[in-house]
Formats: sequence, C-alpha cells, structure tokens
Amino acid sequence: MSFAPGHISLTFAIHDHVDPLKMGSTGVGIVLPQGVYCSIVNENLKGNDNVVIIENQPVEDPVVLRAIELLGYGDRGLSIYLRRDLPIGAGFGISGASALAACLELDKNLDNCTLASHQAEIEYKTGLGDVVAISSAIEEGNFPLIVNRKTPGALSVTNTYTVDSKLVVCVSGLGRNTSEIITNSEWFEIINTVSSNLKITNYDIRSVIKAGRIFTEKSGLVNENLAEMFDSIPLGAVSTVAHLGTSVIAVSDNTSELSDCLEKYGKILIY
Repeated sequence: MSFAPGHISLTFAIHDHVDPLKMGSTGVGIVLPQGVYCSIVNENLKGNDNVVIIENQPVEDPVVLRAIELLGYGDRGLSIYLRRDLPIGAGFGISGASALAACLELDKNLDNCTLASHQAEIEYKTGLGDVVAISSAIEEGNFPLIVNRKTPGALSVTNTYTVDSKLVVCVSGLGRNTSEIITNSEWFEIINTVSSNLKITNYDIRSVIKAGRIFTEKSGLVNENLAEMFDSIPLGAVSTVAHLGTSVIAVSDNTSELSDCLEKYGKILIY
C-alpha cells in the first residue's frame, strides 16, 4: 500500500505555460501527516478499463486515471482502491495526493510519479503545485513540513522547513472549485500581483501562516463564513485559509482554546 500526504497551500502565484510539465505555481504550503492511501489490484472483470474505488464504490476520478495512464498503466483492467483521510475540494491537495499515491503503488520512482501526477492535475485544472510540494515532503520523509516552491512546474526547486508548533485545522465550508479560480484571467492577475509583492523572510510556522493571511485578504479570497471564523480566533493566535478551499489553519500557544473557538464551524484536526 502506498501513501501520499495532503498539502495546504498558504500562498501561490500562477505560472502559465503551454507545456503542462512547466506550468504550475510558486509559493508556500504545509504538507500534512494525513492524506491518501492506495492499493491496486487487477480484478476488473468487465474489460480493460481501470476503475477508481472509494469505500467499495466506483467513483469518477479522471485525474487519477490520467496519471497512471501517463505512467504507462492505462487500460490495464486495474481496480484502484483509495482511502482518503482528508476531504477532496477542501483545500488539502487531495486530488494531487490521490494521483501520486496511485502512481507510487505502480512505480516506486518518485520522479516519474511526480511528473505524471503533476501533468494530470494541470490537464484537469484541479491543482498547480500540490503534487510538487507533496513529492518534496515524501523525499524528505517528514510531515508536517513547510515547503516553499521556488520555481514552477513538475521539476520545481523547493526548500523545506520543519514545523515547530502544533497545527489546528478546521475543515469547514463547501470548498471552492479550483478550476474556476486558476482559469479566470481576473483572479490570475490579482493573485499574481499580490504574490509578487509578498515578501517572506522567516519560514517558521507562525510567519508563513501570517503571510498566508495577508495573501488571502489582499487577494479577496475571504468569504463571509471565513471572515466570521477569523473573528472568532482568540488573541495571540494566527490563522489563514487552506487554498483553494474554505478550511482554516491556525496556530496558538493555547491549542485547546483555539480548538474550542473553531469547533462550531467544522471538524477539528490537530497535528
């Protein structure tokens, strides 16, 4: 069984390119200890189509199917069993994690799997830099981990930093449609302008979450529900959004107080 962790994007800039392997994003995020587990068996008796199965039910997941096709395993009659410990569409990079976990079950070469999974995400417009960040953390072998994607594309140059405090995540809201944001020219311009003017000098957990909050507010990615959640955060804590979703990540010296303030908005996870 293979595993790929989830990823929370705190800041990002979009880099367009005709080559999907060179398109992507730069920015800072946090790779989490939870993510996606995958097991693959050849038991499809209805032909050669590969099938993705979650909780014993076949599901539509074109990103996973495209990733393993790019890896050379298309139309093999494979049953791809996924267990997702984090929800898809909530800002945890689970689409990319699912593709990468499936690829790693078929090919232990992390570089090959990263290329295939990144291209699949780009083609289906479900993510820009999650796969690269997740791959960097897998190579490092440590989660949670702060990852700074310094260059765009599947072969991104990254720096990693340890997380020195407990993280509180509130899984909240209905999420956002990533493709609607990253393919919209107005959002593209706003996000990249804000990102280009955002300077991060320290990569401890409080500093990167603060940077994420500045990025979120200046980009206009705070909705009414998120604003209410931010207002409920106790003094001394820092918080921001898991992009492109509606979940909140925060850190505080008083983890219990922080969790109590957020639990009415959704499921609380502590790392």
